[in-house]
Amino acid sequence: MRTIIIEDEDLTAEDLALTLKRIEPKTELCARLSSVKEAVAYLKTAPSIDLIFSDIQLGDGESFDIFRQIPPKVPIVFCTAYNQYMLEAFQTFGLDYVLKPFSDESISKTLTKYKLLRQTFNQNTLEMVQSVRPQQAGDTRKKSLIVISGDKIIPIQLQDIAMCYIEYDNVFVKTAAGKEYLVNKSLEEMEHMLGEDFFRVNRQHIIKRTAIAFANTSLSRKLILNLHVEHPIKISVSKEKYQAFIQWLEG
Repeated sequence: MRTIIIEDEDLTAEDLALTLKRIEPKTELCARLSSVKEAVAYLKTAPSIDLIFSDIQLGDGESFDIFRQIPPKVPIVFCTAYNQYMLEAFQTFGLDYVLKPFSDESISKTLTKYKLLRQTFNQNTLEMVQSVRPQQAGDTRKKSLIVISGDKIIPIQLQDIAMCYIEYDNVFVKTAAGKEYLVNKSLEEMEHMLGEDFFRVNRQHIIKRTAIAFANTSLSRKLILNLHVEHPIKISVSKEKYQAFIQWLEG
């Protein structure tokens, strides 16, 4: 496992490196970086790494500034003495959120979560390859979405998703059973992933065809959707998408 540590406190960085080596002897520390500027410069070289351990508050800014400039391609474990950054951490490809002072137990749980996540992705990839018939070789659409809820890694089947929406700049999916999960993807990414059984009715909502019970015409000549799943706000189809929506609804 190839890792980097982003930490501006020498003793903490050294302690973390020794803890990782003690728990996972095959760990290879590729770099120890101490600032936003240094980390951005290093990640621009597209290094081959598996996992990032990062403090949040650094001398020249927050580590979130790093990943706004260099979108992360591997999971990040945020290590900090503060708990108010948790939501933003999980929105930034965060695998785990470890409060300082960390212990062997907390780091061990994080590595277990990482291995499980990696195993899940590998298994999903293997199952997809095995299920593709020769005439379907070009179909590489994903069948599930991985979400992290607390200390759980949950695979959500795309066929079970009823809708996807934005709320306070966060993207959520809601299943047909009414369960909601925060996802680390944009609505545009979800629109591409979900496929033709889903329709983006406006800027905030993507709806599955089978989740729609019926639609009403409002005084403003918009379509108001009534769904089979409960949702706290009324969802309308934007005027410019009216005709396309009706055609899609017909299948």
